[in-house]
Amino acid sequence: MKNSMIIGIFALILSVFASCTPTDFDPIPVDKLMGDSLVANYTVAELLEAYKSDTDKFSDIKLTTKNSIVKDAGLFTTKLIQANNDLIIKGVVTSSDVEGNIYKYMTIQETGVNSRAVKISIDASGLSAIYPVGQRVWVKLNGLYLGNYAQSPQIGSHYVNKTRVVVDTVNKVDVYRIEPGRIPYPIAQKAIHAFGMPDVKLAKADTMTIAQIRAGGHAVINKLVCIKNAYFTGRGADYGLPVALKDQDLIFAPSTNGIGYPQSREIRDPSGTIFISTSEFSKFASFKLPSSGNIGNITAIVGWYNDKKPNINPTSTTTEVYHQLTLRGIFDLGKGFDSYRAEVGK
Repeated sequence: MKNSMIIGIFALILSVFASCTPTDFDPIPVDKLMGDSLVANYTVAELLEAYKSDTDKFSDIKLTTKNSIVKDAGLFTTKLIQANNDLIIKGVVTSSDVEGNIYKYMTIQETGVNSRAVKISIDASGLSAIYPVGQRVWVKLNGLYLGNYAQSPQIGSHYVNKTRVVVDTVNKVDVYRIEPGRIPYPIAQKAIHAFGMPDVKLAKADTMTIAQIRAGGHAVINKLVCIKNAYFTGRGADYGLPVALKDQDLIFAPSTNGIGYPQSREIRDPSGTIFISTSEFSKFASFKLPSSGNIGNITAIVGWYNDKKPNINPTSTTTEVYHQLTLRGIFDLGKGFDSYRAEVGK
């Protein structure tokens, strides 16, 4: 009898707790799990148009010769992004630093027709743990800077590079290179916000030929693209020009003995050639290059690096190395490279 009473009391207590526990509620929508999105009021194209600057006294002085005077080279610049209202862009993260070939920056790309992409330089590593591929983000631009780094646009901070200096002989003063630096991480946290759950399918690469990339101009810089029927030619670059590689250099990125400049490797499709650039600090730097018998899809982020010639732009047809594609990892070598990836264990 006593045991029956105890069991009855225990059941009553459980029923009281159960009646106080809400079980009928509306689930949180998946797209709200990572916060809300603000409304974008600027496109990347509008941002570049409104805040582009060619003021570059450092390059003007450095490149001026007895026979020519350079004005507004625009190779290294910054300009404060500021307005009375909030300026907001929106996009999908397409970059990944997991394999070490992308360091302290990320790229975001708009969705839809004629979408553009932009690079955001942030003073933090391991960004893919916070902003993985396919993560939707909005960026509040006020107080950040838009600038050119070797003629390639990016969002960052205002940085005076005192390791790069020329002398203004007229005014007899040192002129340092002004360039977009990395945004301090606490500031980046306030400016960049993720919303919704990451979906790698949102980070869609545009299928383009090499000729289309070369002719695409500034509109394709920082975009994720897929080049079909492409292969590695076995050539690299020397002083900006293609050159056959020695056997020991038939890898993605031989050591630079600590200097740290990226290594260029040429690829070709039926429309032309272009270079893939790899850091010696990437996880696949020492991997051998795929042979020319491996022909298939290569996905990469389009880059541009020109620190010497203001009259050269991304639409120029030149054999020199200015376009620099970036692989996020060996996984960017797709259909047609299956046997190679199996060979290197990727």
